[in-house]
Amino acid sequence: MHMNKAKKKYILAFCYLMSLLPIFLPWCYFDEEIDGIKYGTDIVNHVIMIVLAVVTFFCIIFDKNQRVKMITTILLLIHPVIYLVYGLCWYVPLLTDFNLLLSLEAIHYGFYLSLLCSSLMYWVWSKMERKDDIDEKNK
Repeated sequence: MHMNKAKKKYILAFCYLMSLLPIFLPWCYFDEEIDGIKYGTDIVNHVIMIVLAVVTFFCIIFDKNQRVKMITTILLLIHPVIYLVYGLCWYVPLLTDFNLLLSLEAIHYGFYLSLLCSSLMYWVWSKMERKDDIDEKNK
């Protein structure tokens, strides 16, 4: 069963928007009463996240040529990288020293869910693009 390209783009765009939702979940905290719960929206820079989300969304919707597809792939790969960097270093300004074990102790389910959803979105996008490339070559 083959889907038309417009429908596939809209489904991918919807999946992308859904992959952004875990950023609103609790990401990190040491002790809930002492330092409070830090949500993904508190940890990830708002400007970077909004610009990245808008550009990625429009690249998914308007993928006309190979260059836009490559840019979209890179943008979707940047999401998990940004999550890892911000998630593992969120407390560094407070302690001024990076400690991976301390980071992993403070990280909670929202971070892992964000990382999983963004990685799955990248995987789905790359699978769909490979399938489209194969379909174009067979025509």
